[in-house]
Amino acid sequence: MAIAVGNLEQKKVGGDNSRSSVISEPGAEYLDRYVNELSDLDDLLNTTEQWLTPYIWGNYTILILPPSFPFGGMENPLLTFASPTIIVGDKSQVYVATHEIAHSWTGNDVTCRDWSNLWLNEGFTVFEERKVSEIKHGHDFALREAMLGNVSLWIDM
Repeated sequence: MAIAVGNLEQKKVGGDNSRSSVISEPGAEYLDRYVNELSDLDDLLNTTEQWLTPYIWGNYTILILPPSFPFGGMENPLLTFASPTIIVGDKSQVYVATHEIAHSWTGNDVTCRDWSNLWLNEGFTVFEERKVSEIKHGHDFALREAMLGNVSLWIDM
């Protein structure tokens, strides 16, 4: 179960027929800026769905939390919690949303048996995220994304 409480507003991303929306504190300083940054959310959802299988959860909503939220994103069916650090003004961190959308399939639809196998959820989700990046931005973009991910992996190890 995921619960969010506060002075929050929700706004659709991508028009009236969109299945995606953003929730945050109201106003231009927050919600309008976040909606602009995440304007491709519905397209990312549709691309992921076309590559995989139909999206079973209906709508996709991302909640931009206060700056104290320490993680890039945490997916739940129907609602992703995300840090405002993914909103940088140039859409360069939207891959976090792509990753969390992909968890709708690997993590929320099909999942690992227990926590010792959580790497399966993350591994397949990263693969899906990079595949969607390749579909949207080309093979070279996906290779750069993989290289950056591998560099951070080596640093973490």
